[in-house]
Amino acid sequence: MLAELISEPFPGFDRNAIIFLKALSSTKNNNKEWFDKHRNRYEKYLKQPMRKLIDSLAPELKKIDKNIVANYKSIFRINRDIRFSKNKTPYKDQYSAAFAFNKVKSAEVPQFYFHFNKSEFLFAAGQYSSDPDKLKKIRAYIYKNFNPFKKIINERNFYSEFNEVCGDSLTNLPKVFQAERITDCELAGFLKMKQYYVFKEYPVEVIFEPDITGLILSNIRITYDFNKFLYEAAL
Repeated sequence: MLAELISEPFPGFDRNAIIFLKALSSTKNNNKEWFDKHRNRYEKYLKQPMRKLIDSLAPELKKIDKNIVANYKSIFRINRDIRFSKNKTPYKDQYSAAFAFNKVKSAEVPQFYFHFNKSEFLFAAGQYSSDPDKLKKIRAYIYKNFNPFKKIINERNFYSEFNEVCGDSLTNLPKVFQAERITDCELAGFLKMKQYYVFKEYPVEVIFEPDITGLILSNIRITYDFNKFLYEAAL
């Protein structure tokens, strides 16, 4: 509590953060030998500043919803999981974090997400994972609560900032809905979806400004009802 009261506002990332990520994106540098040699740059310009950003965001997120979990575990590791990937480069060329309801971020659950790389800053919210169990629950919840869902995604600020819900889709309705004789094409479209998320891209220069905290918080407020709907659907 005391740390929250006396913590200094986040001043923004140093431009060296982007210089490091740009160098890391080169195939000749994306290896353990290069990374270990430049680990101090990673610590100074990425890891420690991201922790300061989380420190700045955490108390404000509690004001939005006390159940949004934000701590250092919200930060994604820069190491890539290459076990099942054809791309064997060991490090990501972006740095990211995410916040979920009632638990530390997890790939299977709806979350508020952001990342930056050498050329952009991206904010996203929603259910990106195609976890079958979660999808079954979300589709059923949308089917039963389609009017409230439409009200959320058509809300003026939400629609003007994010426009449409994105995600891969099935060609046909899931079998569980095929006997329902659904005539609403919009509802049918959402029931076919395998992901439910929105996103917005910004020039990477926004991360150099102290207001990056405010930008993230503003987007979380705008997408809060959408993400909360998906979270409750996936329970």
